[in-house]
Amino acid sequence: MSEQDPILDQEVVQDQFTTTVLQAFGFIRRHSRTVTILIFCVAAGSALFVGWKQNQDQKYSKAAARYRELVEQYNVAETEWLSAEKSEDTKESSQPFDQVSGDLKAFFENENFAQTPFVDRARYNFAKIQFYQGKLDASLSIYRELAQNVPPNNPLIAAYSYQAIGNCYEQKEDYVEAIKAYEKLRSLNLDGVDSLWLQHINQTALLRIAWCYEQQEKLQDANNVYTEILERVDRNILQAIDEKSRELIEKSNDILAELELPEASQAALSISDSYESFESNRSKIHEYKIQKDIEGGLDKEIRLKIKEFEADAADFSDNLEKARDYQRKDRLTNAWRYYRMALGIDGYDPEYGRQSVFDFAPSRKVYETALFHQRRTTTE
Repeated sequence: MSEQDPILDQEVVQDQFTTTVLQAFGFIRRHSRTVTILIFCVAAGSALFVGWKQNQDQKYSKAAARYRELVEQYNVAETEWLSAEKSEDTKESSQPFDQVSGDLKAFFENENFAQTPFVDRARYNFAKIQFYQGKLDASLSIYRELAQNVPPNNPLIAAYSYQAIGNCYEQKEDYVEAIKAYEKLRSLNLDGVDSLWLQHINQTALLRIAWCYEQQEKLQDANNVYTEILERVDRNILQAIDEKSRELIEKSNDILAELELPEASQAALSISDSYESFESNRSKIHEYKIQKDIEGGLDKEIRLKIKEFEADAADFSDNLEKARDYQRKDRLTNAWRYYRMALGIDGYDPEYGRQSVFDFAPSRKVYETALFHQRRTTTE
């Protein structure tokens, strides 16, 4: 059988390529008007999109800059209002509010800023001014709208608004409606929001609910809420201790495996309490180190690992013991200081922001407030 000439194969491929190119040019020639219009539309559409995007970015930048100015103006007015002690001082301090109130209204009514997240924030601050000035119904109207229409780019507005609705009803001495607002706040499910911050406002709402019960002379209901807060904080502390213990158990198991003492880590696994299990591993490692020092010393690398582990273990164990001791003595400020050193927990502090590596961490301020009122309502 004769072999086919490879040159003929190349000629066939070249002929097919030439035919394809000629067909493509023929199609373009026959539909040149349509192709030209299509290219023009794509180019025009791209240009329009780029122009629209640049315009939106400019609007956002302008809105952000203007809102920052309004926030500074609002903060000055609010400080003057809150620091006023006499009625004539209050009247005088309302003048800055009058100015910023109009500026905020002009901002959120400006169509150029309508699609930015700053509009709802401006409306919230405007409603807060109405609240300060005693215009509770006007304030409530805005807060309700903000709470019911949660914007995807600003979900926390709903939480703030329900909190403000509760405050408004407290001022109106309608404690039933205030409790309803705080309960709605607690039931919110806001994806993408820091869970520690949500827990902070959730616990704050619980404190307000308890206070509302007190105003209705339902002291037992109030006491139950305060107790719930305290029990939740205690559970969270235990959870934090468990997590920290497990973290150190994992480190100690690696060292025990390197020391060829797997039976020690196996024995620790039989202990149900994670903190006791950690202490068991810690004790085994320390005993091994002491014995090796007597017999002639440890390898330099493993000695360094043990030193680092023992430093972490001592910080955790010693600070935890001090925290528990101070808590038993009701010296809560000191107790929380050592809990923070042992576990890294201090909840969410509005003045300092996130203060914890644990999402479930308690807030010291909430705990101390709940404890004070729980004891007070127990003795009354």
